Amino acid sequence: MSLGKKHVSGFSSNGGKHFALVDDEGILRIWDTEANTLKQEYTPNLQLAGPCTALTWLTIAAQRPKKTRKTQQQTQISSDNDREYIALGTLKGAVVLYSLTEGKIERTLSNESHHGAVTAIVYDAHNGHLYSVGTDCRALIWSVAEARCISDFSVGPEKPVNCVFLAKSRTLAVASRQLKIYDVDNVELVETCTGHSGEINAINSFTCTKNNVEYVMTTAKMERVISFWKIEKKGRNKASMCTLLMEDVAHSLTCEVREDGQLRVASVTRNGNIHIYMLNVESLSTEKYIKPKVSLQIASDGGDVVEPIHAVAAHFVYDAQRSHEILFGYGNRRLLQFERYTPNYAEKLNVIVRTDPKKLYAKKQSGSGAAALKTQTPIVQSKQVEYNSALPISKKKVRNEVPMEARLQNLSIQASKLAGGKLQSQSKTQLLMQALHSQDQSMLHAVLDTNDAKTVQLTLDRLPLEYISPLINELSVLLQGKATDVNCALRWLQILATTHTSIMMSEDKEELRDKLGICLGIAEQRMHCLAEALQVSGRVNLIINQMKRNSDKHLNENNVLVVDEDPDEDVDSTNNWSDLEEENVNLNHDENMEADDDLAADEEDLIMTQNSSDDDQNDTDSDAAN
Repeated sequence: MSLGKKHVSGFSSNGGKHFALVDDEGILRIWDTEANTLKQEYTPNLQLAGPCTALTWLTIAAQRPKKTRKTQQQTQISSDNDREYIALGTLKGAVVLYSLTEGKIERTLSNESHHGAVTAIVYDAHNGHLYSVGTDCRALIWSVAEARCISDFSVGPEKPVNCVFLAKSRTLAVASRQLKIYDVDNVELVETCTGHSGEINAINSFTCTKNNVEYVMTTAKMERVISFWKIEKKGRNKASMCTLLMEDVAHSLTCEVREDGQLRVASVTRNGNIHIYMLNVESLSTEKYIKPKVSLQIASDGGDVVEPIHAVAAHFVYDAQRSHEILFGYGNRRLLQFERYTPNYAEKLNVIVRTDPKKLYAKKQSGSGAAALKTQTPIVQSKQVEYNSALPISKKKVRNEVPMEARLQNLSIQASKLAGGKLQSQSKTQLLMQALHSQDQSMLHAVLDTNDAKTVQLTLDRLPLEYISPLINELSVLLQGKATDVNCALRWLQILATTHTSIMMSEDKEELRDKLGICLGIAEQRMHCLAEALQVSGRVNLIINQMKRNSDKHLNENNVLVVDEDPDEDVDSTNNWSDLEEENVNLNHDENMEADDDLAADEEDLIMTQNSSDDDQNDTDSDAAN
């Protein structure tokens, strides 16, 4: 099985009678391990609560009524009537209680929630408290009786991946790359353990009653070892006290310790095998690595080729008569079979030949009297399916490697804000695929109307190849619209051409020319108008610059100089101005009189000159006549 996604599963606390598992789509499935049947299946509301990301089993005691005379014989309530619940942590940070009896969400814990996905959740049966950690680097303490959050504290700066509660020391072990031990009563960090190079993906704990010491065992991603840590509530950067070797990376750990100090540890690896270790708590040492005592491998019994069957989870069942039994489930996350098995410790490898759960499921469906499972996958032939989509159906199987968590986060167009106030770029591939598939113009404009080049790049990098051709058609339509649509289309078309150049060039040239013909025609049409637009722009810029120069030459309307004078001086200046005005009037009058006299003299000289010229003319005419 792939280890890229966390395995969210767990056996019930009543001897492993039930097993709960959350698949990749966030659906909760519960099996009855004794009857080997799928008991319940719960699909959460993805819009409100989100898929399940963490779970833990808890048992709530039934309320015992008071004794009365009428019901004296019905007052005894055994522990069998105690109700079993599953505490679920969701992708949106909420914690809910799923009732196994009712088959639904019975309560939602209020008063607080994580600001992100819940990564792990554990239960303290002594005080009735739940402890949850999430991607917001916080740990919340929930009261099951009050159905609300009663406290919280920080466990950062690394994002926690797993956690486990230690009842004796009242501590919470939070695992990321390091293992941090927090005192829940004083809310303080008391111990840190380092040694893993990756994130811790599986954790478990046990208490040895012989020496009254608590231990935590962990395994990390891309590491084939199991580390043991002794919890003493003191020390920083402590190293592991014991190391177990595995042949592959593990995703599940279980353990059992007895009163004499004998310890059994089992790990379920990625290749589907189960490793079982036999240890003594008092002899744990760091000097040498410990190999498994026995390994269990499950194989199919039918067909010419023997195929391996993956083990999903394992659990030790304590029984005085059958003390070495182990309960394990094998198959896949949809179809599981459970079995109790006593290993043969004389051999290093035990090969268990069993029927594939898929074949058992097919036999149950084919049998007339056999009861089928509650959830069935319909078998439909591809030739009988009618596709009502405008997109061409590709014969190639496009593998979408985007994880379910990223696809659910992309359903929201709003980008989440970081601490610095900048928008976090997220891929909108899923929204773009839905818009192109459904031809929803509002959704399509919402996706394409983005100004962040990084978001566009991420979206086009994850876009499947069969959606490139419809995207080019939509971009060509946008190029014929308004200026904002044109800018948006050009941005997407430019990044698309640089990202998928080889794919676009590998298509038929005529088909590519038809797709880009509209884009090239619009570009040529706009290029013809570019020279005229530049001329108009230049003239407008000249006019604006000339207007600015003219406006700069005018004086400022504000007063350049303000002089304050006394009132007496104002009176004297007024009198002086009146005298000056009278003198000016007299001077102007005298000048006007002199000008009039000069004008009259000039007129007399002009008349005399005219008369003399007339006399000369008459003399000339008389001489000519003679």
